[in-house]
Amino acid sequence: MGSCSSRSDDGFKSEHQQHAPMWVVKVEHLLKMRERFRPHQTLKAEGLLEKWSPKMFTIFVSHQWLGRHHPDPNGEQLRVLQGCLSNLIARKLKIETDVLLQWNGGRLTEAELRQIRDAYLWLDYFCVPQLVDDHADGLAEDQLQYVHTIPSYVDHCNLFLALVPKARHETGSPCSFHSWLARGWCRTELWCHFLSSKVPIVAVKSHDLAQFVKPQWHRYPVHLGDFGVEKDRSSCRSVIRTALTQYLAQLSLAKNKTVYRLYLSLFEDMTGLASELRSVEEFLMDFSFSKPLNQHRGLGPVACAALSGDVELIRNLVMAKASLQSHMPGLPEVMNLPDFTPVHLAVWFRSQDLRILETLLDLRADPNSCTLNVDPPLGFCRTAGAVELLVRHKAGVNLQGKTLGQLCPIHSVAAFGAPCEVLATLLELRADVTGGRGGFASASPLHFIAFCGDSPNELRSAQLLLESRADMNQVCQPEGLLARSVQWISQAYSKCCSKPSAVVRWLRDVSSTPLGWCVTFENEDYLAFLLRAGADPEVRNSRGLRPIDMAGAERIRRIFQNPTPHVYLLEDNSELVIERL
Repeated sequence: MGSCSSRSDDGFKSEHQQHAPMWVVKVEHLLKMRERFRPHQTLKAEGLLEKWSPKMFTIFVSHQWLGRHHPDPNGEQLRVLQGCLSNLIARKLKIETDVLLQWNGGRLTEAELRQIRDAYLWLDYFCVPQLVDDHADGLAEDQLQYVHTIPSYVDHCNLFLALVPKARHETGSPCSFHSWLARGWCRTELWCHFLSSKVPIVAVKSHDLAQFVKPQWHRYPVHLGDFGVEKDRSSCRSVIRTALTQYLAQLSLAKNKTVYRLYLSLFEDMTGLASELRSVEEFLMDFSFSKPLNQHRGLGPVACAALSGDVELIRNLVMAKASLQSHMPGLPEVMNLPDFTPVHLAVWFRSQDLRILETLLDLRADPNSCTLNVDPPLGFCRTAGAVELLVRHKAGVNLQGKTLGQLCPIHSVAAFGAPCEVLATLLELRADVTGGRGGFASASPLHFIAFCGDSPNELRSAQLLLESRADMNQVCQPEGLLARSVQWISQAYSKCCSKPSAVVRWLRDVSSTPLGWCVTFENEDYLAFLLRAGADPEVRNSRGLRPIDMAGAERIRRIFQNPTPHVYLLEDNSELVIERL
């Protein structure tokens, strides 16, 4: 599935040990199931399971269990999965993608879509022996072998689905894509996916909504996930350590060392181990750097030392003339944005450890470094402490970048879903809620929350902006010849293309209110939130269209017609909904 690969090592094939057979069920049989999922032993007895072979087009399905003893007590996930697959087979569903991924052509090819009808499917309850009823005796050890084979199962699959419809666990807690990301078992499958050479995750949110999502695996280490059974934490952590160690061994043989150095730098932090402290000579050997150190560009020595969390090593490398201003190439792990400096990397990956950032700044790394490809580091912060530290070292709170968008830090913080306290700190430091001038900077930060504004964190950030008097009806007005030209070209292209991608639709209708951006990205929760807060649905964009006129999905139009029912389905967010200010 190279057409939609998001990996930074395309073409690299990893191999993982298989400790237990890979059972799969045909999509055809899945579509005929009734009521709810049935366990492995039952399907096997009925002859509905087959052993995987390389000729099979296989779909890996990851999901959060909705019950203590059954993954889908009321059959909600089964119905959504069946509806999604049926719509894909009938070509009634187009899998959209995250805007940043679309710059790289993320999509499913027609050939891949044709294979779904005859595809096979791996899902834990189907394909791993279950401790249910009279089948429980002696299965715990057997199950463990299947657990340790998950990396191999993921690697064998052609498509990875995260089955994440909004539902309630039998305990009453809300379940969705965001709670799936918190689960330790789901994180294990997520990591195994990123250690394979496959496509971005497809998040299946309903029978008619499936989206590629951006790979921020480093935000969700397995050892910090939520586990119902505590002993599972060590088992899953062991799986990931083994898989990542093997993957690093294979990456070390590649000619391009960038990805190897990135994963090696983060190994301890991502697997729950104490940081490894190295001498300069040990570091150069482990990371395959040679002297003189000032010759290295890209993901250079100082960047790797910063990612490793080794403060003393950073100082020693700088004394040895290694550059503080190396520029990393664009990789999925950094949102495909080229030119991340060590300071960018410190705030993006290691914001919790302010010693790293402080050391770089004390050594006179540029706190305002930006290029035509990447905005200043302040917009990539993940903690309030990192924001405060950068500003103390003269980072500009309202400094606009040099990219096409010419965005301010507050825009980037909103777009990348930074924790709400990061946004709060920027506002306390007098970040301008109206944005800036030039490019697409006239958009409110409320616009940019539409990129990922369906989680509790983003909705709290939206409320914070409204309380700070951000204008929910502000219209983005592209400024400058380049920004306007991109808009005009997108509008012209849309007239010639029957199904323009989300990124083209966004650029075509960028001169909209935050409601219009919500429609483009089909962001239902944030759309309902803004409507309930009093956003005006009648404001037209430069093409004379209201947000509802831009809606392609019936469910989006229904929210415009009556947002109230959707508001009260938001995950623990009814307290966030505010009246017109």
